[in-house]
Amino acid sequence: MKHILFFFSATLLLFSACGDDPANAGGQQNNGNSTNASPMLLSGHWVAIDFCSRANQYGSVLDAMNQAHLPYAYSISFDPANPDSVVCHNGIESWTCLVKYNVDTLEIVNARDDKSVFLLYNSQGEKDITMFDPTQGRVRMDRFIKSGANTRDGYSAFTTALNHNLFGGIFRQIGKGATADTIQFTPGGFIMKWAPFDRYNVCTSGSCFVCGNDIDVLTVSKYRKEGSEQIYGFRFNGTNDTLSFFNLVPPPASSPEGAAYSIGRVAYQFVRMSGQ
Repeated sequence: MKHILFFFSATLLLFSACGDDPANAGGQQNNGNSTNASPMLLSGHWVAIDFCSRANQYGSVLDAMNQAHLPYAYSISFDPANPDSVVCHNGIESWTCLVKYNVDTLEIVNARDDKSVFLLYNSQGEKDITMFDPTQGRVRMDRFIKSGANTRDGYSAFTTALNHNLFGGIFRQIGKGATADTIQFTPGGFIMKWAPFDRYNVCTSGSCFVCGNDIDVLTVSKYRKEGSEQIYGFRFNGTNDTLSFFNLVPPPASSPEGAAYSIGRVAYQFVRMSGQ
């Protein structure tokens, strides 16, 4: 850890010395042989895999946030057609920032409150990116990997990785209404072989957390069935092998705007038959 923090401090000094070099503003050129970071080499969507791994560990998006921290962005996207910028997404909105390159170190300029976030591309090992975010006091680090999913944007790439980490494996419904069919929650947001619903979308930020920090939330729906959307709270047991969907009860009409939903009874329950 001390070595990493020392490197980060050295990176800040390096950018202070080189930040005014015009060659750094638009990303360095890739001559076809270089393995160093460049807009062409990094082209695509990179997802916050550390956050997804924490969600896997806790069986919860909320716990991944609250037991550790939120990354500066859930995804970062590079496009060679716009070599001096990077597109970030936090689950609510996307935004574009100026990026400067110095070999394998990138500076996202004025990322937050006129402060920069730094990215270190590992060109010699795992081909991942470590994000160093000093914009909120202590330096926060998050690892990003390049998505192999064919998605339309960076956030979709992130949710694909998140879904895999949360719901990977084969499930079987138990309790009332259960059948012999096995059920799969695919990384792409589909539910296979479950009669009530065949789509799902996990809440990752913002107002969709209708119960505040009390329980994770997802929306399920039936394809081409108008008005089929239904929200549930979801929770895994301590070993992440039993998944429960809870009914959520809206606050009374007389409640102030933004009042939290309450958690009702279990609506559906599943057991994981195989791991990821």
